Amino acid sequence: LTHDFYMGETEVTQEEYQAVMGTNPSGFSSCGSTCPVESITWHEAAEYANAISLLDGLTECFSCVDGECSTPESPYTCDGYRLPTEAEWEYAARGGTDYLYAGSNTLDDVGWDQFNASYKTHPVAQKIPNDLGLYDMSGNVWEWVWDWFDEDYYSSSPSSDPEGPTSAHSRAKRGGSWNDGESYARVSRRSMNRDSYLDPDVGFRLSRTVNP
Repeated sequence: LTHDFYMGETEVTQEEYQAVMGTNPSGFSSCGSTCPVESITWHEAAEYANAISLLDGLTECFSCVDGECSTPESPYTCDGYRLPTEAEWEYAARGGTDYLYAGSNTLDDVGWDQFNASYKTHPVAQKIPNDLGLYDMSGNVWEWVWDWFDEDYYSSSPSSDPEGPTSAHSRAKRGGSWNDGESYARVSRRSMNRDSYLDPDVGFRLSRTVNP
């Protein structure tokens, strides 16, 4: 990765989302304001990123019309908030280490999964962070990322700054959730869903390019 980037310390919370968008779609709304917002489509995550960018006087990174959003050719051309690329997400989750999960080889130290979450989300930043100070990158909720998903993409992707295929049927998501087993929370595990998919086990965190 040749572009420096910021990464959200936590997943976007219900409180943060509602303060900007005026609604809380979360299936676990009773979990509390510091629980991750979920039941969010990829498009809704992109719209939130654009809204936060405008509030901070930054450039919107997504093109959104009537609830349908698309990405420009490159994530590195805007200074606003966006979803991290899949490569950025994995780099940040690994945190310069070789752990199985984001911050530990023991998932219970760092994340919520189907064995310890009691089938629900939990407030962010309750487990220990990884070596970059990032919380819940393994477990709690899946996190939408920038890229379209292609199972074979990385066998022929650019060696630097991979941005995903130009189109596909689904968007990538990373990190596992409260509803999944340990293998899904591994920093190497890839998954996907249609960009219109929403479920109480899917949320997101934001990133930003430094000096685009």
